[in-house]
Amino acid sequence: MKNPPWSRDEHIITLSFYLKHTPNIPGKKSEEIRELSRILNLLQKYIGGDIPDGFRNENGVYMKLMNFRRLDPAYKGVGLVNGNKDEEVVWNLYASTPEKLYDLSQRILSFTNSVLLQKKLPDLNDDEIESNEGQLLSRIHRYYERDANLTKKKKERFFSQNNALYCECCGFNFAEIYGEHGKGFIECHHTKPLSELKAESITKISELVLLCANCHRMIHRHKPWLSIEELKEKIMIKNNK
Repeated sequence: MKNPPWSRDEHIITLSFYLKHTPNIPGKKSEEIRELSRILNLLQKYIGGDIPDGFRNENGVYMKLMNFRRLDPAYKGVGLVNGNKDEEVVWNLYASTPEKLYDLSQRILSFTNSVLLQKKLPDLNDDEIESNEGQLLSRIHRYYERDANLTKKKKERFFSQNNALYCECCGFNFAEIYGEHGKGFIECHHTKPLSELKAESITKISELVLLCANCHRMIHRHKPWLSIEELKEKIMIKNNK
């Protein structure tokens, strides 16, 4: 079985390692590289499933670090030039804020020891894109949105306050359009930034908003994901034309 392409999650963790150790990157046979290889193999269990022979071994991990060198203006050599596009994207997103990157990588890794990952995490829909923060946090975000107890409480609270269930972005009301067939139907969106998720997080009802399926898909359609305010602004601009 061929090794899958490097994921956004792996690039985040590996770049954090690179910035922590540069300019003295450990050798490919070092304990640090061996540990990084172990971490990436563990992560693959949760975002990709089966682990092929030789997956992210010490040689492959070391080569990825050398790929990042080609993007590093502080490195006087050329690094390995045959990298992929996402390396450059992740570098541009996070290299200037190594503390933020380290915090994000630790949040991703915190979930690899969480009982949450004993559950089956939902995949994103075909028309949805993982967030800038990677696949694992994107799927955990989806898990929180589909928590039956939380969504039930959110709907009950919203209905008691508004005597209806409608999209908090565009105002669409399924019951008004579809009658009894649409009564009680609405989706929940988790508004807490993925960069702030951690294994011990407890989702609050106040962090959920009600969205119609269209608005929910639009939020998740491109990187970076839109905020509720950004989506509302797009709707207002369209309605005012």
